[in-house]
Amino acid sequence: MSHTCALYFGSFNPIHYGHISIAKYLLDNEGIDEVRFILSPKNPLKKMEDLEDANNRLASLRKTVDNIIIENNYTEKQVTVSDIEFTMSTPRYTLKTLKKIISQDPETNFILVIGGDNITIIEKWYGWKELLTNYEIWVYPRVGYEDKLACRLYNHSFKDIKLRYLEDAPKYNISSTELRLRKK
Repeated sequence: MSHTCALYFGSFNPIHYGHISIAKYLLDNEGIDEVRFILSPKNPLKKMEDLEDANNRLASLRKTVDNIIIENNYTEKQVTVSDIEFTMSTPRYTLKTLKKIISQDPETNFILVIGGDNITIIEKWYGWKELLTNYEIWVYPRVGYEDKLACRLYNHSFKDIKLRYLEDAPKYNISSTELRLRKK
């Protein structure tokens, strides 16, 4: 029996209920065996001064994941946290991390999970065409983005693409940036 793991990359600066609800949705509704949060210490598309210390974000993410496990009767194998990018040289790109994860566990079916905001800017990502054409990607909706349209366009433009829009996933009008601005 194969294991299916959703890789949920992010800065998680901070992690919030939108992130948590997507993870729960994937486990409860999409036949996913594991959701693995991959903390990005430094997103190449974000300003470093906007990021909380990476180790603090990792500690917060681990604490939140522990709470998700307890509150939802999940196992520690269903929701995990990876610090793989802490061991990689910079710049850290999703494509490079994905390749490393797959090489370490080639028997697992990995799915990259991204927000609708990211599919609308995917062409800014390192190796974006390779990501779209060689890896399975699921996009969860984000309020205020033309994410569904972007998915349709990419699905139409590329042959044998494995891009799926999660139409029924919960939609929240919240972002980590908004939460940081509220604290100031």
